[in-house]
Amino acid sequence: MNKESVVKYPNSASLFQFCRKVLDHKFGGIRVIDQDVGQILGFDPADCSHWKKGKKNIRSIQAMKSIASHLGVDEKLIVDVASGDMSDWEAFQEYSGYGTFHLDSSLFDTAKKEFYRKFANTWTREKESEFRTFFDVNHIAIDRIVGQIHQKIDFHEAPLYLPEIIGAYPNLKMKPFDANAEETRTATIKTIQSESGLSIEYPTDIKMRPFIRFKIAKAMASYFFKEAGLELPNELGDYRSTIEDVHANLFAAKLLTPSHLLRREIATVNVAKDVVAQLAETFWVSKTFMNLRLKDILQNPIEV
Repeated sequence: MNKESVVKYPNSASLFQFCRKVLDHKFGGIRVIDQDVGQILGFDPADCSHWKKGKKNIRSIQAMKSIASHLGVDEKLIVDVASGDMSDWEAFQEYSGYGTFHLDSSLFDTAKKEFYRKFANTWTREKESEFRTFFDVNHIAIDRIVGQIHQKIDFHEAPLYLPEIIGAYPNLKMKPFDANAEETRTATIKTIQSESGLSIEYPTDIKMRPFIRFKIAKAMASYFFKEAGLELPNELGDYRSTIEDVHANLFAAKLLTPSHLLRREIATVNVAKDVVAQLAETFWVSKTFMNLRLKDILQNPIEV
């Protein structure tokens, strides 16, 4: 065997590829070169090449923290890739796959300016109040919808199994499809609406990993929101899709990890061990998602 072909530290090589994927995602159309990745840790071209080829072991806590800080990603995600617990492909899906559970305040401010310009001659306190309601994240309605689902499938113990929901709602289907290379690479979830209901399809050759479970749960939101009459006004224009996405993210989060069950599990976990990892395993979600979910609940202590 050619010694040059042996990857001494494959997990480090995988970490390099993950870093590159994240930088590609952040920079969009700007070409990312190897040295851009190396600069994260201040490496010269030679060290950068060794890292890429798996000849340099990246395992120190300081390096993990530096990479996470530079890329703006969950440190646990970096650790999972560096330790071989997660491939660079899955880690990128975790990084890019969850979105946000809140509306950015800057988005609200920008939209308000646009609405004011549009209705400058007829702007009133009533119209401003109406505008604010457009941008309210409807936690109450989403909690009610999710609660009804949980009640129907008699869900009282984590984890939640998606096929149980499919079995309880005949107009909702879930099945694998033969994906092409690009659909597999992006872990594409298809939703097909028909007269008989909604069909959610996922790539055949992708295992039911936590991020896939979240994507499928999120895809279910459109079906249940439509059934419940939870629709956003057309006046939102281009902002409508952004708010719909936040609503769908919240639906999936609350469906898979209802706060009352999370609080119950938190009270029984072994605090001497990684609490996030224990909760993630119990609810069959990723540590990245669980981190996001716990932060959301802490910021919204009144969530049911």
